[in-house]
Amino acid sequence: MSSLSERFALRSPVFESLEQDLASADSYEQWHQLAARHDRLSGADEWRRNDASRLYDHENIRLRLQQLRRLRKKGDDHGLLFVLNEGIHGNMEGMGKAQLYMRAKCGTKKLIEDYITEISAALEYLAPRDFEGIPWAERMEFYQRASHCYGRSALMLSGGGTLGYFHLGVLKALIEQGLCPAVISGASAGAFVAAILGTRTDEEFLALFEDNYLARALTANPDNIKIGFGSKKSIDMQAVKREMQRLIPDMTFLEAYRKTGRSINITISPSSARQTSRLLNHIASPNVTVLSAVLASSALPGVFAPVQLEARNAVGEIRPYLPSRRWIDGSFSQDLPAKRLGRMYGVNHFIVSQVMPGLGREPNQSVGMRQIVRDTFVAATKEVVRGSLDWIQRRTAVGPRLGMALNTVNTLIDQQFVGDINIFPGYGMSNLGMILRMLSEDEMAHLFRSGERATWPKIPAIAMTGRIGRTLDGILHEFEAREAHWLRASRRPHAAPNPPPRRVGAKAA
Repeated sequence: MSSLSERFALRSPVFESLEQDLASADSYEQWHQLAARHDRLSGADEWRRNDASRLYDHENIRLRLQQLRRLRKKGDDHGLLFVLNEGIHGNMEGMGKAQLYMRAKCGTKKLIEDYITEISAALEYLAPRDFEGIPWAERMEFYQRASHCYGRSALMLSGGGTLGYFHLGVLKALIEQGLCPAVISGASAGAFVAAILGTRTDEEFLALFEDNYLARALTANPDNIKIGFGSKKSIDMQAVKREMQRLIPDMTFLEAYRKTGRSINITISPSSARQTSRLLNHIASPNVTVLSAVLASSALPGVFAPVQLEARNAVGEIRPYLPSRRWIDGSFSQDLPAKRLGRMYGVNHFIVSQVMPGLGREPNQSVGMRQIVRDTFVAATKEVVRGSLDWIQRRTAVGPRLGMALNTVNTLIDQQFVGDINIFPGYGMSNLGMILRMLSEDEMAHLFRSGERATWPKIPAIAMTGRIGRTLDGILHEFEAREAHWLRASRRPHAAPNPPPRRVGAKAA
């Protein structure tokens, strides 16, 4: 279908009806059926079957795909391993570009999907095989190197007050499809949501949505906490803590990780000029309680008092952690801590759930003149504000509190609010009034469903761009589990364990 005919077709009543049905779908399966029909009628299916595109080197990808298939069919394990060694990274020949996932609703170029599928199949094919002349350690090294080269995905949940409950719908949609990354960060409201998930298994988390339990739990408010513009400035943090305790179990970051295998990361900001922001997780702060971290990350200045962290000591007692320091809302320092996650976990692919209206759009999508003017105005405003703040700090006697406030404003200005794949709500600036307002049960359930529906169109891209990483993680997890089993067996009295097994089974996550 030509671009001109496509343009007219997409304005027809049939497509308008399809768009409405897509927006009101009740499940991902229903959405996908409608999306597949949309792709057939719009010509997107034809685009997917056509390998050619200026956005990636389709010829080289096709040659590599043919080579991998030929080597696997011949049983040339050494040759297959050699080719894989040179070609495992997410954006090979440009195939990871976001624009390639914006044309069709159900996926990208069929060639790219076939290539990624073949690499995953080759990795699984080689993992359990007994290579002649290739020792166990060398095979382990290959998969570890491949995993390091390819990188990992992380999910980052923004702050946004009560609008942050949108993230719960996002998580539900991802978990139902088996696509939720193991590395998750959250700030402010995003921290609360990350903690709800990070202290539960997939089954326990999905059970929260049965019979509308989660919506009722989040709106019950037995302490009658009043949050909103015009309400009293100071809110009883003990009451807030009791509210959060109903959904966040008494766990440290390390305990949560051991239970779920998820690495939850919570950003907190300093309340004093002598402090720096921190990213709390099972690596950097294993004994800190998840609940105290969430309370600190949610402490919006002027609404909540700064919070002291808590941690378990050597005998398991809850005690103050860094007792001389207090912490505030994590969004003020780093709403989306991409650089820190990259350094700590080897993350190079970011899925962002951003609930604040107006703070982001797809970085690679085409824009009209209105958006260009808006972006230019925003950039110019940032430079003016940044220059003004710098002048104030250099030319005037700024006290510690004011200096900290100016630094906070500077940090907010410089933050990046989007990632590689972005999930935005369908609402606009008119919903800002909901940020500090108690929601009804129906409003809460509607917010969950909005998160699900906003996520479904991103599922094909998330599934494909993260498939190789999930396959590598599954294989390495199996390798490490079997190695650990062998080590435990070797320490038993009178045990005569065999060497680590050379046949290793692995399934993609």
